[in-house]
Amino acid sequence: MVSAQIGKMGSISNLNNANFSLSDGQPFNIKNDGTQYVELQVRLNGMAEGEFVTTKFEVGWNPEIVKEVKQTSLTSLNLKYGY
Repeated sequence: MVSAQIGKMGSISNLNNANFSLSDGQPFNIKNDGTQYVELQVRLNGMAEGEFVTTKFEVGWNPEIVKEVKQTSLTSLNLKYGY
């Protein structure tokens, strides 16, 4: 379960080369530290492995509970995970 209160946070990186998920399988929220929204393909908590949905992530913390972020060719992303 992910709370709106974040106790642990880190960078989402290397999305141009691979999908991103936490090694322990923990679900997480995404913080967009950029200056404008970004559309990403994500696997939400509860979705089947390999199933993704395209979602718009606004600047700041977003409410979606995510298990995996799909690789993207977008550059200059400034994303954090938190749970």
